[in-house]
Amino acid sequence: MAGIGKCMGIMSGIGLAGGAAASYLIQAPANKTAVKKAEAHAKNGKIKIGGMTPDGKLWDGEMTIDEFKKNLNKKTAITTGLAGVLSAVGTAIIAGLTLLLRGKVK
Repeated sequence: MAGIGKCMGIMSGIGLAGGAAASYLIQAPANKTAVKKAEAHAKNGKIKIGGMTPDGKLWDGEMTIDEFKKNLNKKTAITTGLAGVLSAVGTAIIAGLTLLLRGKVK
């Protein structure tokens, strides 16, 4: 039974690392492009942001390039972690089903 747990643990770890790495590698070029575009549109080092409040009023604001990068990095970290966890769960399920079909789990 220890061999089964070890196998599933190793496969889950590989799935976690692989899923997180793939997610990061896919997002990195998009983040660089977004930062370059933000820098191109920035005036005095700030990006204009704004929107509409729930009651229908418009509001204006500004964000520095550093704040934009920080927010982008935080979103990337969250997405990368979530993708890694989901990949690990999927890999563990596949490993468990494979071991079950091979007759190793009784």
